[in-house]
Amino acid sequence: MPRNLKFASVALAGVLAATGLTAATASPAAAAQTCPWPYVCFLDGNENILTMYKDTGWQPTSAKTRNARWVTDARNQDCAYLKYASGYVDQIRPGQSFGLGSGVVEINITNGCP
Repeated sequence: MPRNLKFASVALAGVLAATGLTAATASPAAAAQTCPWPYVCFLDGNENILTMYKDTGWQPTSAKTRNARWVTDARNQDCAYLKYASGYVDQIRPGQSFGLGSGVVEINITNGCP
């Protein structure tokens, strides 16, 4: 493996570990298709919806949400902020999906997206 490619792979793994995200094998596009508007959905590794959130403002998540492997934002214009136990906060934009490496302990759905 070329030195630059190896370094990039190691750097990406470090960033994913630091943010609580992970590179998962399921398709984010498929996860987005299963979540209905106007929800932010948390899914397991088989793309089954575990929990769905639509209310704005900070709210604690359930144990099912904390075990999710994917998150997808099916809202049209609203972002959601995901807070992990480490205190790190990530943003998910409308139509976006990504894999989770650690549990989300709180979610904040906003009106609009900065």
